[in-house]
Amino acid sequence: MDRFYNDLYEKCSVIILVMLLGISACKTSYKYPRFDFDNGPNPCINAFKDRMFLSILREAYKGTNAIKEISKIDVGNPYDGISSPELFKKIDSIAVGFYKKIPPPSVCDECTEEQNYFMAQALHFYASKELDSIARTELKEIFFRLF
Repeated sequence: MDRFYNDLYEKCSVIILVMLLGISACKTSYKYPRFDFDNGPNPCINAFKDRMFLSILREAYKGTNAIKEISKIDVGNPYDGISSPELFKKIDSIAVGFYKKIPPPSVCDECTEEQNYFMAQALHFYASKELDSIARTELKEIFFRLF
C-alpha cells in the first residue's frame, strides 16, 4: 500500500510541477516602460519631432486636402512648449530638405510619379537618432539665445 501512495505522490508532484511551469511560461513580463501619453521624459524634443513630422507631411501632401482633413479631427501635440518662429522656420527648412531626399518607391510597380512612401519615411525619420540629435542641437541653440 505504501508503494501505491508513493507512486501517486510522485505522479501528482510531476503533474503539479508541469502545471506550475506552464503557468509561469505564460506570464507576460514587460521589459520596457509602458508608453507615456503625457509626452515622456522630454516634451520639448517630442514637440520638435512632432512639428518635423507634420511639416514633412505638409510638404508631401501640398496641393491636396489631406492635411486640412487631418486637422479637422487631430489637434496636434498635447504639449507645445516650443514657440519660436525662428525654430519653426528651421524645422520647415529641414523638413523640406528631407522631403526632397526621399527616393522614389522601389517596390511599387503601380505607383505614379506623385506617389511615394511619404508617411512611412517621415515616421522612420521621426524615430531616428539623427532627428533626436538635431532636435537637441536646435533646442540648445534657441535656449542659449534666450538666456
